[in-house]
Parts: sequence; C-alpha cells; structure tokens
Amino acid sequence: MLILYLTSNARVNLLDFLDDELELPVKKLVGQFSLLSFVVRDMRHFSHVRYVALDRAAITEPDDELVQALLSYLTIYDMRVILIAEGLPMSSPFMQRLTLAGLLNIVTATEIEEIQTELRACFSEDGMQRFKPLFKSIPLQEVKPSLPLDDEQYRFGCTNITIAIAGCDRRVGVTTTAFNLTCWINAHGGTACYLEANTGKHLAHIIQLFKPDKRGNAYVMDHIDLYFTPELNQTYNFIVIDCGTLSERTLKDSFVNADVRILCGSAMPYELPVFYKAMDRCKELSTQALGLFVPEDLKPYLVQSISKDILFGNNSHDLFDPNVNGHFHKKVLEVFMEN
Repeated sequence: MLILYLTSNARVNLLDFLDDELELPVKKLVGQFSLLSFVVRDMRHFSHVRYVALDRAAITEPDDELVQALLSYLTIYDMRVILIAEGLPMSSPFMQRLTLAGLLNIVTATEIEEIQTELRACFSEDGMQRFKPLFKSIPLQEVKPSLPLDDEQYRFGCTNITIAIAGCDRRVGVTTTAFNLTCWINAHGGTACYLEANTGKHLAHIIQLFKPDKRGNAYVMDHIDLYFTPELNQTYNFIVIDCGTLSERTLKDSFVNADVRILCGSAMPYELPVFYKAMDRCKELSTQALGLFVPEDLKPYLVQSISKDILFGNNSHDLFDPNVNGHFHKKVLEVFMEN
C-alpha cells in the first residue's frame, strides 16, 4: 500500500512518521496543484494507490471548487482521500460542504502531536469517525419494495423517452445523477443512454481518462452508451440528458422539451435561495425536484419551501453504480413501468 501525497514545501515531511509506524510508504509530489487538472492528466499513473493525502496549502482551487473537484475525483477512483487543512474551523462553510459531501478524513489540528493523532485516525482501518453522522439518512418518500430493490426487474414499453436532469447551481451532482439513473435503468430491465448537453464537458474528461471503445456515435463504458450529440445508434427506452446548470435567463431547449424534467439542488444555507429561484423559473413546467446531500433535519424545510413533492437522494461517488438511489429512480419512472 502506498500514500500519494500532494504537498507544499512547508509540510513535505508531515507524513514521514506513518512509514515507520504503519509501514505506509509515501510518494511525495511537492508544489502547487490544480486537483481537477491533476485528476484528468496525471492520476491514471497512480491508479494503484490506496490513499491520497492533500495538503490544502498545495491545492490551488478555492474552497467551493475544491469540494467539486474532490467529488469528481471520487466518482472515478476508489481511494481514501485525506485532506490536511490545519486550523480549519469546525463551523466554516467549507467544513460543512466537505462533511455533507461525505468527505470525512479531515485533519484540522495545528499542533504536531495532535496533527499526528488525527492522521493516525485517517489512516486507520475505518478512517476518521468524528465527522460521521449519528443517523442513517432515510428518504421521506421511500417506497417499500416487496423484493430488495437491487434485485427487482421491470418492463418498459416506451421508446426514446427523454429525461432531462439539470442543476439549480453548479456542482450539485447533476452528472453523477444522470449517470446513476442511466445505469439503474439498464440494470433493472430497461435500456437507456446518456446524452451530454452540459457545457461543463465532463464527458470529454471521462473519455480522456478511460479511453472507452467507440461504436458508431457512442462511446461505450460498462455497457452504457454515452453520446455527445443526439444522433443515436439505436432506439432506447430512455434518453437521459445531462443539462448542466439552468441559466438564470433562459431555460435550455433540451430541458424544456423533455418528457421528464428533474432539477437537482442542495441545502446549504447559501444554496437554498438558488434552489427556490430555479424551481420558480420552472413553475410553468412539470418538474421533479431532487434534493441531494440534504441533512435529515432540513428535509421538512425543503418540503415546505421548495416543493411538497420533492424527493431526496443519497450521496454517490460512483458514476456507474446501478443501485444507488434506486427508490428515487423507481418513483420517477413508475409511470412508464408495465405490469
């Protein structure tokens, strides 16, 4: 096992004690790094690494962009991330965003002995426990299945039903939600493809990283057809469209003209007004609100303020997970299911 450590000069020797105590050798990269660029261009050379430690002082992204870069990283790589952010206040918005996103191995101490204690916890078998929630998230509108939801199969008689997924703001999980929904449909009896209408061009990064086979107009990964343009190789039950962020001025045609519309948002205090305004812009359209990364105690508030029909999804770090948020997927698609 190996630790990949992206560090500034000031903290270059911080992890050396782990090699002696835990026999975890450290591969150090010293300097200033854009994490997102590093993931796209360089991370494939370290795919064998189990742990990635990040010195906050060595990462160039601002706080909000770093959270999204970390989430993008975790959708691709199954590695534990340890963030070293000395002196980060527990009450800071950055800390709240990290923990709500499920990023829990965070070193905040300032004295060397306390820092080492926290690092030992981060590199323990179960990782750091102090930021883990005391309860399990249970969606308010959970549907109780007769069989385990992962095992259920359904029949869909529809053809090329378009499902547009958009975000009220940047970095709220639109692309991951679109991928997960596509995978869920294909794993549970239907056929679906992913179509990018997102100016963020995430699909280009994914293809650059994984270099999937191209068949006709589609790139194929995990038996999922991925398209840049709506010129499809074949018909499907569903076309899942990643619309990115809704514009404040005009709604995208791909969202307006879709058969099913899903609007994603989160529940940090500064995000709620954006979520509300985005739903208000969609008031003339039938739009399903989806709350992601929403703490239990805030869910009733979103039901009251955003939409009485809002559904909630759990955190996902795997683009190709066919089972995550199955209750949400089934609820959205049940109108298309045949008996």
